[in-house]
Amino acid sequence: MTDPVAARKAAIAAEKLRLAEQRQRREAAPSLRTSGFLLRKWRWLGVNGEDAVHAVSEVLKELQNASAGSDSDGGSRHEEQLRKAIAGSPEADSLLPAVGALLKRSTPTDVLRHLRTLHAAGVEWLTPEGTSRQEVLCSTAPSLLLARSSRSLTGGPAYSLFTSVAMGGAVPVPRTMLPEVLRWAPLPVVDDLIEHGGILSEDSPWAYRPDSEAVYLRARLVPVEVTQDEARVLKWTSFLRRADFVSGRDLEPGGSDSDGRPDVYELLLEASVGDATRLQELDAALPEEQRIQLRNLKAGSYEGNWQRPFLADRGLWALMSTLWDPQATVDPRLSDFHAWTAIRRAYDLVIEGRVEEAGHQAAAFDRLPKPGKKLPSSMPGMLPEALNLAAYSALEREDLQGAERLMERAAALTDEASGNLALIRMWRATPKNSRDPLTNPYLDLGLPHGSADWETRYRELVRESRFDTVKYARLNMIRGRLDEARRHEAGDGVFFRLPLDHTIYEAPDDVPRSLVPPVEPLTRRTSATSGADMEAVRARAAVEILQNFRTTPPRLDRHRPMS
Repeated sequence: MTDPVAARKAAIAAEKLRLAEQRQRREAAPSLRTSGFLLRKWRWLGVNGEDAVHAVSEVLKELQNASAGSDSDGGSRHEEQLRKAIAGSPEADSLLPAVGALLKRSTPTDVLRHLRTLHAAGVEWLTPEGTSRQEVLCSTAPSLLLARSSRSLTGGPAYSLFTSVAMGGAVPVPRTMLPEVLRWAPLPVVDDLIEHGGILSEDSPWAYRPDSEAVYLRARLVPVEVTQDEARVLKWTSFLRRADFVSGRDLEPGGSDSDGRPDVYELLLEASVGDATRLQELDAALPEEQRIQLRNLKAGSYEGNWQRPFLADRGLWALMSTLWDPQATVDPRLSDFHAWTAIRRAYDLVIEGRVEEAGHQAAAFDRLPKPGKKLPSSMPGMLPEALNLAAYSALEREDLQGAERLMERAAALTDEASGNLALIRMWRATPKNSRDPLTNPYLDLGLPHGSADWETRYRELVRESRFDTVKYARLNMIRGRLDEARRHEAGDGVFFRLPLDHTIYEAPDDVPRSLVPPVEPLTRRTSATSGADMEAVRARAAVEILQNFRTTPPRLDRHRPMS
């Protein structure tokens, strides 16, 4: 919880400083030997030996100087008791209450220093409980003393915090005492408590700290409650980057980790558009829970069988579509995703020239519904698109009557289908030998309807089929139809239009929420608890044990030999 070496060095340095100051005062004072009569007086107050008397006198002089000028009656009485004691006439009944009262008016640092002096001199002016705590506070290795006795672990809020720090977090601060210590504990000490589970979110430590620290502590314990504005104040890059990704904003470049690993949000962005080339890197970058989700997603792609949360996550559709290559007719009633996959498969089969298979896939949208299964209502344009694809397949078979029935149903659902219906009716009214081929020449070239790249595609196919006269003749006929359309006033309107609505086939631009890592708590930004932090807690604990300061001298063996 803290650096034990640094804490020990800080305590040793403080003790050396105290001893050095004490030595300087002794050297500056007249070298008068204390009389045996005075030593006996002090023994009645629990001060045994000449060195102990000198140490106590120094403490009394410092307390006297610190309280000089006090206007209160109590302060004057206490100073009078100190003057008598320094002069060699300590009063057994009045001195300890005066010393205790003046110690309570001192700063925490001075209290700790005075208690160290009294402890080093063997003066036990605290109750047994207070003396055991004083021994721990004045020790250069408090953890060793605490490990030997469980009695020393108990105490007030400040002392409990000190024992927790000294024991490296092995001894938690009681929950009831946390509000008291959280008001003043150094921030590194608070961070230590958080790291060791001594402070939880329900303890709300931010309620006791200034605003700048409060935001930091909320980011450490309840990151989901931090706003983007607060995250900007903290310069919390990972939080802001995640927020940008979830909201669909453009990501700033250079999001790689300091160790050179790819940025998880850049990898997720690639996956969300269907790029599966870096899934191994994404797997390594994701937290454990999301990594399991990604692996379940890949496992479901073998048969196109995913759990409902995956199917409902539209941000995953592009990736799922890339991973799954269905070889048989897809049932569009299984889910919205299956319906989207089915319509895309039918269109892809048309582009590949497998129009009959496309017709079978499109017909799956028009089957009688089974109990509990129906077409997705979230995509109303999908059924007319499927009817349009089925009609095109019928035209391939020159089944104009069947194509007309299909397009009449499609036109009843969308006005976009009225143009194709009019073409079919015109072709039915035209003798077979007088009408052009019924198929779309763009689709015959394997291109979307109206593609501007048809001439480039035509040349590529000509080069591939230069030794196949049948294919070459067919390609020339396709080119003739396209050239004729350019000269015709209706243009591409003379061809059967497929698709009716391009947006039906586009992948959703949603965020793949099933794979987005959760908001991680802000990593610690304070340094390890230093010796100075330890001393600050120690001084607070020293003030706290003054409540165990005696008002009457301890019962000692006053007949033992004087030191």
